[in-house]
Amino acid sequence: MNGGGIYIGAAGGELYGLFEPIKQRGSLSFMVHDIKETRILLADNLTEIMNMREQLREFGFNSFTEVSNGLQALTTIKKYKPGVIIANLSLPKYSGLQILNSVKADPSLAKIKFIMTTAKLNRREMTELAKDGVTNTLQRPFTAEQLKEKLFELFGLSPEDLVNAAAELAGEARKLFDEEHYDEALKLYFKAVESHPLPDYYFMLARCYQQTGLLDQAIASFKNAVDKDHKHPEARSYLEKAKKKRDERNRLTALEAKATMENSTADDHVGLGKAYLNDEKVEKANSAFIRAVEKEPDNMEVRTQIGNAYLDSGLDGKAEEIFKEAIDIQPDSIHLYNRMAIALRKQNKHTDAIDLYVKALAIAPKDEGLYYNLARALAESGQKQKALKALNKALLIDPEFAEAKKLKEEYQSGNTEVVK
Repeated sequence: MNGGGIYIGAAGGELYGLFEPIKQRGSLSFMVHDIKETRILLADNLTEIMNMREQLREFGFNSFTEVSNGLQALTTIKKYKPGVIIANLSLPKYSGLQILNSVKADPSLAKIKFIMTTAKLNRREMTELAKDGVTNTLQRPFTAEQLKEKLFELFGLSPEDLVNAAAELAGEARKLFDEEHYDEALKLYFKAVESHPLPDYYFMLARCYQQTGLLDQAIASFKNAVDKDHKHPEARSYLEKAKKKRDERNRLTALEAKATMENSTADDHVGLGKAYLNDEKVEKANSAFIRAVEKEPDNMEVRTQIGNAYLDSGLDGKAEEIFKEAIDIQPDSIHLYNRMAIALRKQNKHTDAIDLYVKALAIAPKDEGLYYNLARALAESGQKQKALKALNKALLIDPEFAEAKKLKEEYQSGNTEVVK
């Protein structure tokens, strides 16, 4: 740039230039969209050009031609005929004022709009510039908001017009969101944010990103909503949930990578399966668990972890299958009987659960925990008296069994017959 090169470019961000406005000619949103399609010539030093380009992209302008001196500016203006020129008054080789006068003198360039950027000026200097025909100036340093207002002012739009255009877009976007047209709603909310970055618009933009699977973008937009309104009723909660989801996704990616290694262990595949269940990817979880068992087919702890994972995810039928396979291999494991019985109870298979507890008690007749769980299964099947008997047996083994005492009191409430 400093060497005199000319650079022509559009925004490189993944979202720029993707979206269409509401298709209603004459609407404010349509007018704003048309204005943002304007090619802008930036004539200044490299630092100022980079600052202005970043500011312009904040509110949706993406088509730029960039030059570093006045002579290049004149050549470029005649070649590309930009819609707007933003030029430094003190450009080398040909000043901003000379460029303005050249544009005014050429009928083919008469429609080009012009903003002159200057250093701080006093009233006399401003008056002199006005006499020279400079009517639109921005004094450095200026903010993105000041640049936006000045730019849209050239096209006859006020800040209020931009607010109304954003509201128009957001209203249509909300209808699309409620109808589950999330891709289209996202496009309009993105445009609304460009015109008027309200916290609520950022929040709904983030919701659209979530629904379309763009989690990182959702987090960024939720954060924007929180930054603009620390008391936003929902944005902070959604932000924390989205961050947690991202952490789970990153963990899942790491687990997938580890599970593909030749030296992966059964525990690696169990961990991957659990992560898939958390992500509601049941088929992938099943495959990971199968690989875990294949790695260590005789390891009952692996099967127990898998069964427990299914139980925790509410997949009680799958848990029952796993525990049954494990019991067939290790028929004297009280823990496996207990876990399988829990899976049966959660499926309302109380008779099967009771039978399993009875089998377990034949192996371990002094296990107070088995009697306690048997009592719960009996009570759930409507056999209150038998449940009380089972609790009494648990308390004979361990008189200080607090949970059994509490459950017995609950079962006896309203029951005049005390079972000995």
